[in-house]
Amino acid sequence: MGSVSTASKRKGLKRGPIRDNLEAFGVAILAAVLLKWFCIEAYQIPTSSMQPTLMGSNEAGVYDRILVDKIRYEITEPQRWDVAVFRYPLQKNQNYVKRIVGMPGDRLHVAGGNVHLVTEKDGKREYTTLRKPERIQQGLWKEVYPARKEMREDPVTLGAAINASPVRGWEDKGNVLVGTLEQGRTSRLTFQDDADGGLVDRVWDGYPQAVGRAIREANIGLARRGEIVPDVKFTTGIRPEGTLEELAFEIEVVRPGKERLTYALELKDGKAQLTVRQGGGRSLLAQGPQVPCELPSGTTTEVTFWRLDDELVALRDGAEIARLDVMAYPVRDGCELSGPGSTPEQRVNAQMVFKGRGKVAVEDLRISRDQHWVRSSLDAGHVVEVPEGNYWMLGDNTLQSVDARDWTALVVGVTEDGTMVPADTPGARKVRGNKRPVPPARAPDRDETPIVFPEEKLVVMIDDVGEYVKMKSGVSPAYDSDNVLFERLDSTGPAGDWRPLEERVPFVPREDIIGRGLLVFWPIWPIGVHRLGFVK
Repeated sequence: MGSVSTASKRKGLKRGPIRDNLEAFGVAILAAVLLKWFCIEAYQIPTSSMQPTLMGSNEAGVYDRILVDKIRYEITEPQRWDVAVFRYPLQKNQNYVKRIVGMPGDRLHVAGGNVHLVTEKDGKREYTTLRKPERIQQGLWKEVYPARKEMREDPVTLGAAINASPVRGWEDKGNVLVGTLEQGRTSRLTFQDDADGGLVDRVWDGYPQAVGRAIREANIGLARRGEIVPDVKFTTGIRPEGTLEELAFEIEVVRPGKERLTYALELKDGKAQLTVRQGGGRSLLAQGPQVPCELPSGTTTEVTFWRLDDELVALRDGAEIARLDVMAYPVRDGCELSGPGSTPEQRVNAQMVFKGRGKVAVEDLRISRDQHWVRSSLDAGHVVEVPEGNYWMLGDNTLQSVDARDWTALVVGVTEDGTMVPADTPGARKVRGNKRPVPPARAPDRDETPIVFPEEKLVVMIDDVGEYVKMKSGVSPAYDSDNVLFERLDSTGPAGDWRPLEERVPFVPREDIIGRGLLVFWPIWPIGVHRLGFVK
């Protein structure tokens, strides 16, 4: 027969609230650690590369916190358009967040703001536009009107953001523009917005008003030139009070040396039709079937029309009525701006064209543009070939994102006495690090390397595993605060003038993808701008 010791009987452990709370606290910490390593982890967004999807704005002081699902990619493969967290290929102790755009085996071409799959057929290159799923696209539209007008606090609309023709035929009544149509005469409303360059990709588009204003004021002089944006959406209420004979929503693309293309939703005689025309509307290239679309007098009808990813779509009162594939009539070339904004020879005109007599009201007009990706000049031939087992990542804030388009490594050698020499120097240890040099006058952030100290004849690099490497090196007299991309190093050493070896590193291996962005959970009102929501 078993027995219990006398000592145990005399001295049993007493439980109490303190012990219970300590145990609960310990279990909570253990659960949090296990969740962090295996399930879900929280990250702060420090930079602007994924704005406005994920905010990391120094100008506005908004830094999103996101939850990342780390289990998803243990049981499924990453998908195109996922917002993913991964180890940065050039500094693997750092985690980056970007959007997966290129999949293993893809051949890609970035042009006209879109990403295209490239194939070869009969010796000829063919392009297929990658179309974003609707749930993703909802978060990528960026309102430009009236958002830009409100951001600038413009006192008027007509003659500023919107150009009316004839001028005397239109009145501005707040969020309603009222036109008086004359029989036999065409009347137009055109999104002009010269203050922000017209329909071009501006980094301040797509934000809450106060945040956008702060970003706009800080980024007026962008170093990287933008492009005209041909993917545009109209949404407005139309209320005829007289006879509205014809109405067209037009997205007209004008480029130097190329035929003018006009993508349109044309409404006439109670019917709607999607069309593509060339040469100022004179030549019809494509048209969809006519579908019913009444605009009854005295009633407001909401009409939505967009050109997106080489497709035209029309909605009436929120229901789709027509869709037309226009991949045969793309805008891939001629979008790159040579100056700060659009010109009469290079622009996108988003306009409404009216014919009839009597009054017509345009209510709550909203014009948006798509997320617009630009390619890098580093992409030789403009075709990106993604190796098997790898992915190609882009940031949504295309003008301010250092992403797969630009990732470049510097490779140098280091001798036993710590002198930096060319990478192929016999006996030298190779050091491979990120190429994001910083001017000597400015303190670097954690991604910027190498750091050059001309007076000390010292260069510091962070290698691809995150270790700091100090190297003795002379610096060319050409290096100064304005010459950020230093041309030569070690101008006084035995190797003479030389440039570090550069390697493109544009892909992320599958094993370095950590998880998928799940939820923005901070900041929340009243601490900051309300950002709670799922990551798309």
